[in-house]
Amino acid sequence: MATQLKDEVSIEQILNEMSVEEKARMITGGSPFHSEKMEKYGIPAMYMLDSCNGLNAREYVAEKAYFKTAEAAEQAGEPLDREQNGFMGGLLLAFATLQKEMAAKKASGAPEEPLKFGNYPPGISYGSTWNPEVVKKCSMAMAKEMGSYGIDMVLGPNINIHRDPLCGRLAESISEDPYLVSKIAVAQVDGIQEEGLIACAKHFAANNQEKDRLGVEEHVPERALREIYLPAFKACVDAGVGSLMSAYNKLNGKPSAMNDDLLTNILRDEWGFEGFVVSDWGASYDQVMAAAAGTDLTMPGPRSTKCIEAAVEDGRLPVEKLDNCVRNFLRILVKSTAMTGNHPKLNMDETIQAAEEAAREAMILLKNDGVLPIPVDMDVVFYGKRSKAFVFCPEGSSKVMTSLSTNPYDRAVELLGSEHVSFEEVKADTKYWIVVVGANGHEGSDRDTLSMDEDEQLAMEKAIREAKAANGKVIVIINATGPIDLTCYEKDVDAILCPFFAGMQGGKAAADALFGLYNPSGKLPLTWPRRYCDAPAYKNYPGENKEVWYGEGMYVGYRWYDARQIPVAYPFGYGLSYTTFEISGLEVPESVNVDKEDFTVGVKVKNTGKVAGSEVVQLYVHDRVSKIDKPYKQLKGFQKVYLQPGEEKDVTFVLQKDSFAGYSLELKQWITEPGEFDLLVGTSSEDLPLTACVKVRCKNPYGYSDLTAIGAIAKDPRALNAVNQIIGGDLADIAHVAIEFGPDTPFGNVWNGNAMQKFFTDNGITKEQSDEMRAQLQEEFDKIEI
Repeated sequence: MATQLKDEVSIEQILNEMSVEEKARMITGGSPFHSEKMEKYGIPAMYMLDSCNGLNAREYVAEKAYFKTAEAAEQAGEPLDREQNGFMGGLLLAFATLQKEMAAKKASGAPEEPLKFGNYPPGISYGSTWNPEVVKKCSMAMAKEMGSYGIDMVLGPNINIHRDPLCGRLAESISEDPYLVSKIAVAQVDGIQEEGLIACAKHFAANNQEKDRLGVEEHVPERALREIYLPAFKACVDAGVGSLMSAYNKLNGKPSAMNDDLLTNILRDEWGFEGFVVSDWGASYDQVMAAAAGTDLTMPGPRSTKCIEAAVEDGRLPVEKLDNCVRNFLRILVKSTAMTGNHPKLNMDETIQAAEEAAREAMILLKNDGVLPIPVDMDVVFYGKRSKAFVFCPEGSSKVMTSLSTNPYDRAVELLGSEHVSFEEVKADTKYWIVVVGANGHEGSDRDTLSMDEDEQLAMEKAIREAKAANGKVIVIINATGPIDLTCYEKDVDAILCPFFAGMQGGKAAADALFGLYNPSGKLPLTWPRRYCDAPAYKNYPGENKEVWYGEGMYVGYRWYDARQIPVAYPFGYGLSYTTFEISGLEVPESVNVDKEDFTVGVKVKNTGKVAGSEVVQLYVHDRVSKIDKPYKQLKGFQKVYLQPGEEKDVTFVLQKDSFAGYSLELKQWITEPGEFDLLVGTSSEDLPLTACVKVRCKNPYGYSDLTAIGAIAKDPRALNAVNQIIGGDLADIAHVAIEFGPDTPFGNVWNGNAMQKFFTDNGITKEQSDEMRAQLQEEFDKIEI
């Protein structure tokens, strides 16, 4: 009898027993959304499904349709041949079968059954909460629901950066800022995995547009990659995420699923990732190259495995690489609900409550000229189709179809009574015109402009005209995938409330905020530009001929607007409240050695208004002098604080050496330079009233070493004397050629070069002695302050 999968120890024995053909099947999907099942070894199939917004009913039903079709083919003696499938495996067959079933059902006149799946706030809404605790709670509720349907791995969170506001999947992802993305993403991962499911952080890496998404060539500078596009993935790895999903796009010359720089050199060797990499569905354009690069599981299935077997046989794919793929996958599978069967139970009341709490925390008040909240005894009129058909999530793989969605109009009727609420029909006593406008986002295509839908522009203009004529007030609700152009209307409206897409309770939460049932406290997770031409990636997005250059480098979001001093409509981190807050008492140490300790920054926040509310205190770091180029400021801490009227609380931030770091292309590593740093504290990237300076002490990464130019050492008497004393000679004489004609030559090259080696030989200095001299010299170099 074959060894049965029970624990990590059993994996090695199974690998010894498996044939190459079995291993090839193990790293190739068994169906559109299941991994391969191998009863021989007691290996169950893992069920993977989209998304962090909730259960994708289309995928869920399509998977059932596929199994039904496969079973029928088997019984008919004509089993489906996986070798005939292309890079999308059985997915197209599954969706085609589902389409036929739906058409037949519709033709039969059968009534539509209500879909009572939970729909949770998408990434941009989670980012707007600035509250990891609430995000984790909601993610746990989502995982419970997904798990109750037998799902073992959630295909999310989507943690790609908001590079450009026109990206079709903007609403799925969290923010423009890697620090905020990291904190929210880790909360999602923790919430999912605490319920026993596996989280899958995606899309690795720099998957920031939908135009030409299947293989677009993205040229991303190294510093931008390291400082903007990779940190959130690193944070998820550090948090123990079980899986990462490789992306469709090429990154600096290599498709992501076949990119060994990403999947092996960075992910495994640098970061120590112990989970498994799954391809985006169809992203393993070459299965053999994908496995060799570090994609452990190619999805969807089933698709060919003979190509893998042939590659092992002729040596193109070392069996050790194949074993690693199987090992990485089984190591997570054995701990998953697929193996244990301990799927969580659904509690729909808990689900709805968690979704509503997250939607409330995400609600952003962009403008309020004193009209909000609206008294509940007033007549209001709604304009715009979204008033009744509120959009709660993006289109595509993250779409959750549900009958549990809410909208502002119906909620207003519940609160005020139908006699006080109308739709595009003004009554004699109407005082408030509420216009719901927006723009949708869709996986597979980007937006063309920042404009709202044309019919909603007309609704907006009509409402403004009518309100002006009646001396009424205009309130706008932004139900959109991201920022929209409000240039022509902002001055004529009295209040703007922005939930973006906020899940099934988003419509209710928006109406409740209008009428003061709670105090909105969301903050923008991205900068809202005045004009699209001001955006960082403008003219570098989406590229042409399937090629795009990240010309803005690491200057994404507020970093760009700071550097260019470009005015914006609403800054990153911005959001108003129905109360007022005061931040004071910034306490920062004068000096700290970050090589030896972390340190705390203290500040006080007080609710100076008349109603309870929450404020997000934000801390940014500004490096006064740096050898490497840095943005003017960068977010390095935030905390959401709830306060009763008159209440004051202390807020503490913990800063570490990494809080002051940047990535050095010269040294090929993250570095923190000693020097003076300003700590800026406030409530948005442009409202930072408190500033204090801290002197950061640490080892200077640009201190003298093998990487230091020989010319720099020759010019510093301290360094030159240290060399001369240890070697017992004159460096200026020994290395005069390099000093005069190659002053940029690294000192290490000179030390190991012909001139120095001849000096050692002539003076009877052995290799061991010269190595000892070099170690002593480095100790002396480290004592020199630069």
